[in-house]
Amino acid sequence: MRIFYSLFILILLTACSSTTTIYLVRHAEKLPQDPSAGMMSNDVGLSEAGLARALVLRDSLVAKNIHAVYATTYKRTQQTVQPTAQSKGLVVKQYTASQPASDALVDSLIAIKGKTFLVAGHSNTVPAMVRHLGLPCSFAGNIPETDFDNMFIITVKKGVKSIQEKTYGAPTQ
Repeated sequence: MRIFYSLFILILLTACSSTTTIYLVRHAEKLPQDPSAGMMSNDVGLSEAGLARALVLRDSLVAKNIHAVYATTYKRTQQTVQPTAQSKGLVVKQYTASQPASDALVDSLIAIKGKTFLVAGHSNTVPAMVRHLGLPCSFAGNIPETDFDNMFIITVKKGVKSIQEKTYGAPTQ
């Protein structure tokens, strides 16, 4: 009888831990580009509002067991997830901000069973990643340039993908 209960608990724990979750966010508010800097850099960091939103993101995920954090190579995505990564003792892993690379990243993450990830992208790549997975997205195209508070929570349980759209921090737009 003891073996039966042990086996039952093991099966239950395995079933509970087989859910994969991806928290997918667009980078927080960025600094304006400085036209006086000559050639305008597309790699700007976060504004004060963006840095504050990054802290809210960290706080909203404090109870989540995040296993890895991903961001594109741009400062604004790195700075958006850095507080969360630091709070979890993780290093931010970089991926390329192009559609084939973004799609490959989410494909590889949903294949990992029982883990939870945070991924930061851009106004064009985030909705594209959601659609690539065959999930509905409230944005027909890109996320509007003034919209920074969206969080897409993608879960895969027993091979079935689902999505929740939430917001975090102060409302934008």
